[in-house]
Amino acid sequence: MKSSAHFGLAQSGSADLGSGPKRLGSRRFLRAFGVGALGFSLGTIAFLLVAIVSPTARVVASPAAQDDPQTPVCKKCGSTGRLPCPEHKKECVEDEDSVLFCSVIADCPVCGGTGWIPCPECNNVPVRAALDKKKATVLQHKITLKVLDDKMGRPLCKSETKHAILVWELERDKVDKKFLNQHEGLHLYAKRLESMYSDYIGRMQITDKDFHEKFRVFVWWMPKDQVLGSTTFCDQGASGGVKLMGQRPAYSVCGNKQNFQDDEKLHRNIVHCVTHLLLSAQKTPTWIGNLKAGWLDEGLAHWFEDRYWNICDNYCYQEANTNVDFKSGHFKLAVRKLVDMDKAPPMAVVFERNVDTFHLVVRALACGLLGSLPVVDPRAALAGDAGVAPALLRVPAPRDQAGVQIA
Repeated sequence: MKSSAHFGLAQSGSADLGSGPKRLGSRRFLRAFGVGALGFSLGTIAFLLVAIVSPTARVVASPAAQDDPQTPVCKKCGSTGRLPCPEHKKECVEDEDSVLFCSVIADCPVCGGTGWIPCPECNNVPVRAALDKKKATVLQHKITLKVLDDKMGRPLCKSETKHAILVWELERDKVDKKFLNQHEGLHLYAKRLESMYSDYIGRMQITDKDFHEKFRVFVWWMPKDQVLGSTTFCDQGASGGVKLMGQRPAYSVCGNKQNFQDDEKLHRNIVHCVTHLLLSAQKTPTWIGNLKAGWLDEGLAHWFEDRYWNICDNYCYQEANTNVDFKSGHFKLAVRKLVDMDKAPPMAVVFERNVDTFHLVVRALACGLLGSLPVVDPRAALAGDAGVAPALLRVPAPRDQAGVQIA
């Protein structure tokens, strides 16, 4: 299968949307679902996939662990049992703990691709065992990832994390006014992919078991590599970004300055497209964008853009004019104005379209709708709970900043 944050807060009170054949216009529909209210709600789509959950609290290791009587006290290593490998920059070594494999240091004869060496002045047995285990892991992933090198005919700069495989061919990237070399950029985007994955499964109320394989992201510098890479790994060659949807999700894109003005635009594009990959890959793997569920497929990808940047400027299917834009990417205000002026298309139009038939206004409405759906328990819906279906037809009425009901 291929394909080239904050819209409303449910509050007290309810609005009956009624039943029967009466037509429900966009203004009444969107207002009933909270467009125009303030706050946050990523509503559940009971018979589809979306649910909002509270962020998982981060577990911080107790400092008491450092007082373990079995841990040798050592001034040289700070009682950590290990030291940064002298063959690599100290600031880069810290990042190696967050990946399973990094091709930049994988062949290092000193650290064995771990970034660390055992402290020579203390005998910390658990740490030495952990380093030996990491060396074995690096060797294993080096063998399994070699197929990527073979298909491209040369060694690639790549890493593997718990949930993603990343090929990073940008030799230099400017991030927050600082230039990062290829190794630093590789680790930065490996962290970003893991962070986005964690946020996604938390918001969607799913687990690692809902995916068959890790998702893959390929970021190239040379246009010719993008054409070959997208053909090889996404089954379709193109100069622009290409996604392979379904059970083995992959995204290939040329990330040079001709395509992305700065790092933020590249990052936002990858977030948008990885959202598509994850949605298509979770059980049961399928791309819903061509099953008249384009509003969910594209709406969710725009929603994550808006969540992190308050702007949406990535479009998977573009009109003849490649410089497509809708209100400079500020969907929220635009949707509210369309609804207030009764110029929004009927929601029936939004619900019946595939992604490749979307125009810009429909995209904005899909994103607005997705952020305004009522919060219900999707597990109860999927189990056929009799109380869930009526709940989808009754949602809290929106209120303005002063708490005055406006619908």
